[in-house]
Amino acid sequence: MNPTYLILLSIIGFAVSFYIYYIKKYNRHMYCVIGENCDEVVKSKYGKTFGMENTIPGMLYYMLILLYASALFLNRNLFKADVIYYFVVSASAASVMFSIYLTGVQAFVLKKWCEYCIVSSISSLLILLILII
Repeated sequence: MNPTYLILLSIIGFAVSFYIYYIKKYNRHMYCVIGENCDEVVKSKYGKTFGMENTIPGMLYYMLILLYASALFLNRNLFKADVIYYFVVSASAASVMFSIYLTGVQAFVLKKWCEYCIVSSISSLLILLILII
């Protein structure tokens, strides 16, 4: 496992999540490169789960991965304990499952796409693959 890739992907994922959070918090227009539906997707009722913005646990997840990967980068022997590794892999698997759910909502319920959400989903999937391969 190369912690450099984890660091890069966690920074990308955090930046995307923070951008969406910022847009929603300050009620700004989201600029989409490919389409025009980003606002409609992230500001829909599916932008929150159990009353919490989806971006908040997303940012926490990417910070967890960044801290884990940075610690691995600095000292590979730091996380020899399996419990920490399995916790990070479990968090990544949960993130991927939630991303699949949200992608399904975009495809089948909203029928609109947000490329920022897709980038976050891909980052999450790649992180999981790097962790388990």
